[in-house]
Amino acid sequence: MKKLIIVALVAFLSACQTTSDTTEIEQLKAEIKQLKHIQALVAQKVGLGELVRPDEISITNGQRVGEESANIVLLEFTDLHCPFCATYHKNVWPQIKADYVDTGKVLFVGKELPLPKLHPRAAYAAVTLRCAAKQGAYSDTKNYLFEKGQKFAESDLTEITTLNNLDVEVFEACLKDVSVHNAITSSLLDAKKLGFASTPTFIIGVRKGDAITDYEIVNGAGSVESFTDIFDKLLAKNK
Repeated sequence: MKKLIIVALVAFLSACQTTSDTTEIEQLKAEIKQLKHIQALVAQKVGLGELVRPDEISITNGQRVGEESANIVLLEFTDLHCPFCATYHKNVWPQIKADYVDTGKVLFVGKELPLPKLHPRAAYAAVTLRCAAKQGAYSDTKNYLFEKGQKFAESDLTEITTLNNLDVEVFEACLKDVSVHNAITSSLLDAKKLGFASTPTFIIGVRKGDAITDYEIVNGAGSVESFTDIFDKLLAKNK
């Protein structure tokens, strides 16, 4: 009987120890998470967000082109009045779209990073693109806006609605919609948290739900080869 009691007591103490260890581990995880959050906030405050980039980057709040089933994501932060963004869009994007996006290998996600000090009207162009996207005219309107560049004016809105057969009333209401303007602000904050301050900036990584992991960052217009090298490497690793 004594032997049974001792065995039971040892088992009880072991269980208590395991519970205690599990609790301590969870507490440590919570503390580490909080410390990382504080570290990130401090880094962002002093403009060093690139030093504490997260393991996963959200792709919510972006415009998507391509197959949702794609394992690889190309996330773009762009300024529609940036000449380097226009160069990428004209010389690099068409080949990438044809070879990787249209074939279902890569999902494109577009976010805005208008730089008001350099391009005062870029934010308005970003809102225009968001509103066109709501009626399924993202790609065509983006092409139009890059062609116009900094010459884009309010008078061009009529041509956008006509060329894309947009519902004018819905489009005009969207341009004034606070939630659309907030979406642009949210995109700007996402970029700031990651330490991005120039355009275009790209994140290429593996899809994990509504986030990217195992990613690389490309700054500037780059070349078709600089993007395809990363795509091919990630595709080979994630067959």
